[in-house]
Amino acid sequence: MSRIRSYSLISRLISVQRPITFQGGSRCSNRALSSAYKVEDVSQLVSGLTQEAVDADPKVAAFLEANFESSEDTASDGFIIPDEVLEQLGVADIDIPEKKGKGSEYGAPRVDKGLGNEAQQALNIRTLQSYIREEEGSNACRRLRYAKMIPGMLYGSDPNLGVLSNTPESKTMLKTPWPTLQRELDRFHRRFESRVYDLTVFEDESDTEGTVHRVVPRNVQRHPVQGSIYCANFVRYFPGRPLKIPIVFANTEESLALRRDGFIIPVSKHIECLVEEGAPIPEQIELDCTGVVLKDVLRMDRLIFPDGVTASKRVDSEKFVVGPVVGGRGGSQEDDEDDDAAGGDEESSG
Repeated sequence: MSRIRSYSLISRLISVQRPITFQGGSRCSNRALSSAYKVEDVSQLVSGLTQEAVDADPKVAAFLEANFESSEDTASDGFIIPDEVLEQLGVADIDIPEKKGKGSEYGAPRVDKGLGNEAQQALNIRTLQSYIREEEGSNACRRLRYAKMIPGMLYGSDPNLGVLSNTPESKTMLKTPWPTLQRELDRFHRRFESRVYDLTVFEDESDTEGTVHRVVPRNVQRHPVQGSIYCANFVRYFPGRPLKIPIVFANTEESLALRRDGFIIPVSKHIECLVEEGAPIPEQIELDCTGVVLKDVLRMDRLIFPDGVTASKRVDSEKFVVGPVVGGRGGSQEDDEDDDAAGGDEESSG
């Protein structure tokens, strides 16, 4: 005997006029089923329904018995339908799904699938998964996007692996699952292309091992109207390849000009850096704003580089400009001197 709760099956059983066996084991006809279910006011269950309609139509009584609780059995008890009846209806064995474990309950903490092993976490490197793409052309890529697969390419050289960018073998067509990319975009937004990932490339869905490439996202394109990700390419990374790391402002509360509604016009939002082998890859480079006054031009000397991180040789330290300080209600050096002079005059007059 199989315990099942399916409204479509109940209607099919009623249509073939088969007797139904309840959990208690008693068999009853469709007519007896109408009198087995009694409520004081059935209109509370179904709007406009009367008790006379329930007694007159066994299908209505069967519907109420299948969808609402009664005094004899509850809606969670279900029906026990003989196996031979299920075979006549062409229904195979049906297993009742088990309840989900505690890890899937509402409010349970989510598992970050982008975290790698301890060595990867020590270098601040996350993980991605992708598949080799055989489809080519605009129409094929459009069908991939409909299937939640984002087309792209893996390219670039890696001297450590002997891969040269001028060889055809260095370019691999990829298709990356959209949830994997969107997970990282939701976490890092525009900084996604400034991070280093270990990309595992699988031959197909049956492949369980794959090949790991250390990459940096490059030329991530979005739909011009919808804003959804449209294409994601990856370039191979090795220690010594320049990385564009975003610049953030630190210690802004230590600047009188910035406290007085002044602000920095960002001329350069990123700086090209080199990360030594074994050093953690920084998510951002801080710019110290201590003592900044109006009309100051913030340059490279205020940037704080972590250990093992240096500016690229292509960055000219004399010409590199982060941005000027403008706006606000005073806060310049002259205003500070005037305030000090005014304070001294008040003390002398007092």
